[in-house]
Amino acid sequence: MKAFRKLALVSAIATLPATGFAMQAMDDAALSGVTGQDGISIIMDLDQITLNVGIEDTDGFQTGVDVDNDPVFTDPGLLLLTDLVIDGGLRIDLDSGTRGGDGVLRVGVNVDQLKIATGDIHVMPGTDGNDLEAGMANLNTQVGQADGNTRILDSMDINIDDFSMEIELGAGASDFLNITAGQIGTLGISNFKLNDLSGGVVGGAIGIDEIEITGVNLTGTTGSLTDNGLELALGAGMSGIEIAMDRVSLNANAGANQAYLGNVYISGLDLGGTVVSINGK
Repeated sequence: MKAFRKLALVSAIATLPATGFAMQAMDDAALSGVTGQDGISIIMDLDQITLNVGIEDTDGFQTGVDVDNDPVFTDPGLLLLTDLVIDGGLRIDLDSGTRGGDGVLRVGVNVDQLKIATGDIHVMPGTDGNDLEAGMANLNTQVGQADGNTRILDSMDINIDDFSMEIELGAGASDFLNITAGQIGTLGISNFKLNDLSGGVVGGAIGIDEIEITGVNLTGTTGSLTDNGLELALGAGMSGIEIAMDRVSLNANAGANQAYLGNVYISGLDLGGTVVSINGK
């Protein structure tokens, strides 16, 4: 009986119109209509990623000039962040197209409740940069030697909510960086403490328990790469920034004797139209 039912089913399928099962090749335009949108989306759930970061100045300070009057540098340094933690959601969308006959790659970055613990920030000895393996080995050595005597900034917590931006690359790009939707909302920073280590001795510190920055809207901000480095033109949305600082202290390392100035408020900060240039030296 079961064999008869299977035979009947196969016979019924065979009698259906052939067009019901016809396979037809689809071009890219038709396929786009099915998938909804071409491009690539990368979604990352950053779950308590921890790392150490070193930014090395391979020549240090200028100490004088040589016989040819060329500058002489010595004692390279290393800006070191220990136990940097990143936690939150990140989405990257890649789309390519053309504008005016030239190709454009658009990279969209969307951040959802990104939390960053900067880690303690130290200033340590660096290398001359001629050997990357030696530089990496020095980084690991300095991480082990970093302590309260080298820490210029205590770890801070930074919270960013609902931030998105677009970056364009290629000959048809209107700008290298184009932030089309950059409303951050409230940017929160907690546990700020800048330490005085002058003379190799741990001294006082400037401390701020909480910093809240509101009204930060990067929409309309553009950036371009020039011979002068990265130039950022801040958009008109950066015109109503307010900063509130809670429990500001100028002797934050005084323990029980710590005293507070109180709270500090800044309103009406207008940075719209400001051009910021970032370059090496």
